[in-house]
Amino acid sequence: MRILITGATGYIGSRVARRLHAKGHAVLAAVRDEASARRLRDMGVLAEPLRASLDDVEILAEAARASDAAVHIAFEMRGGDLRAAVAQERRVAQALADALAGTGKCLLGTTATGVVGNTGPAPVDEDHPSEPGHGAAVRREVEGDYLAAAQRGVRSAVIRPSILTHSDAPHAVVPRLVAAARREGVAHHLGPGDNQVTCVHVDDLADLYVLALEKAPPGRVYNGAGANVATGDVARSIGRALEVPVASASREQAAALWGPFFAMLLALDNRMSNERARRELGWQPYRTTNRLEDDIALLARAV
Repeated sequence: MRILITGATGYIGSRVARRLHAKGHAVLAAVRDEASARRLRDMGVLAEPLRASLDDVEILAEAARASDAAVHIAFEMRGGDLRAAVAQERRVAQALADALAGTGKCLLGTTATGVVGNTGPAPVDEDHPSEPGHGAAVRREVEGDYLAAAQRGVRSAVIRPSILTHSDAPHAVVPRLVAAARREGVAHHLGPGDNQVTCVHVDDLADLYVLALEKAPPGRVYNGAGANVATGDVARSIGRALEVPVASASREQAAALWGPFFAMLLALDNRMSNERARRELGWQPYRTTNRLEDDIALLARAV
């Protein structure tokens, strides 16, 4: 197939693009400018560049019409304005849905497991409602756009990535925790550290995108949930890797150590089930559970 993808220069999108190419698909990658096109080449992503930002919805829609499927991964937060980012995301989703209406072609969108907020002590499925007042729940409006597209002859589905356990991007969660632990000489967790967050290895997540592209029925949402991990266990893994002590931090301390957004994220008790993806798509996220400790050790040496 010929597949349009946004976000191919990103940490997730580059893995998905490589998987698609390895499966024999031709990848058309939307890039903002020539610098992004060079970055695509430098990363070894074998794709045809398409000059289009997320604001160029007409160009993206035309490219989708000329393709066999579209995968939208890119998400732009300008100045920390989540509402504006979601509005832009919805414009792209609606344009792609309009372009593919009545074709039966696949359209994959992206949100995050964090849209649900606090879940409580048991993992929840994709239909679980968002916590009242949770800020990130606004991205469920985007999910609604993709689900509506399924009623218009589009094989649309949504992937919800969770926290990446294998990412050396400095803005990602685990590298930020490692850097703070090295700087402070202590690996911190928030409060008692018994709350759990949903994690996934980036290669497991890339597998999920490809499986959904191949197999997902219309109108489905899939949690990209590899494993639910206690935040205290993450801190203890970092402590072992860096050979530093582990301690609890207050919310105020956590905000100073990691930044307010990450302190909020790591305060959640966000436990998600991946049963739907396993059952319907045959997804097997083995890297997350088998390699978490090793991945943290690798990141501790690299960051």
